[in-house]
Amino acid sequence: MKVAVATVLVLVIAAPAYGDDTPPPGSLPHVPRLALDLEIFAAERIVRRTGPDLTELRLDRAEAGAGIALGPRASAGLRLEAVRSAGEGGALGVDGDSLVVRIKRAQLAGDYLLGGIHLDGAIGVVADPWIGWLDDGYSLRPLSATASERLLDWSTSDLAVRIGAGYGPVHLAATIGNGEGLRYPERNGGQTTTGVLDVAALDRREARLVIAAMGRDGSIGPARVRDRRVGGGFAFASPWVRAGGEIVRAWGIGLRGDLVGTVLGGWAEATIIDHLLVGARGATVGYVGGRASTFGGAIAVEPWREHDARLRLWLAVDRTTASGTGAPLPGADRGEATTIMLIASATAPYVIP
Repeated sequence: MKVAVATVLVLVIAAPAYGDDTPPPGSLPHVPRLALDLEIFAAERIVRRTGPDLTELRLDRAEAGAGIALGPRASAGLRLEAVRSAGEGGALGVDGDSLVVRIKRAQLAGDYLLGGIHLDGAIGVVADPWIGWLDDGYSLRPLSATASERLLDWSTSDLAVRIGAGYGPVHLAATIGNGEGLRYPERNGGQTTTGVLDVAALDRREARLVIAAMGRDGSIGPARVRDRRVGGGFAFASPWVRAGGEIVRAWGIGLRGDLVGTVLGGWAEATIIDHLLVGARGATVGYVGGRASTFGGAIAVEPWREHDARLRLWLAVDRTTASGTGAPLPGADRGEATTIMLIASATAPYVIP
């Protein structure tokens, strides 16, 4: 058993894709002239485990993005991220144990209103439609990535073409791309297609419920290892409660085309009293002969909030277990870890309309 204690500082300057104003019916949302955002996650961890203990100060996440309007209906966007060039506790990275800055998204995007149908598209390194949909309403991102991203190692973006169409409460988004994500964008000669269909089943000022279905068919690597997935999810939001869930069946995970698993994840955040919130999240993936799970909870104080800008202080715990084929070394003994985190998160939008 191993126990990790982490102190995390999160700074987020987030800019929405469009302005805060809701467009009138039958019109398109306004594209801002300039939108900037910055995210930084820094952590100090003390890990108690079998063998030598581990103490490290690490930058878990650092991202910076910008979007510029190219006209009334077109824009260009660039987002950079810093990733560690060595594994956890490792020192065999680029120039020692340094950070490598890479492009997370770089795209040209546009939209058009055709009658009552809202068409949109993008080309370049674009966001994966499924991970993007999950993250859109996910308010516990400082605590953990979503189940698909964390347990299926699902890349957040890919070299692809994205098309979308919306009519009333229904929206369809699809990407046709390389399928390799950000790690090996040049190895695969085939294409990977991912589609997400979502419907706003309830859309009122006091509550909003969206349900979605997803399908993916493609391959990874020069050997074209299969990468097929189907699933669904929901997202609920109200002034007092936010929640979401997902279930995904995957045929092929990473470079293991023979591996089949089912991921189930869910999360919820509730406001107990004004400026005091609690949250809980959990996810599990089951394979033949093994399982890996992660779950946790948090309590947060929100001492300052003004419109979309807010400051939060979190006290969180994260628990992971793995056994059998779900362990880091398949067939190894059951692995467990508990992480206690003190998190500060700040969000402030910066947009020039």
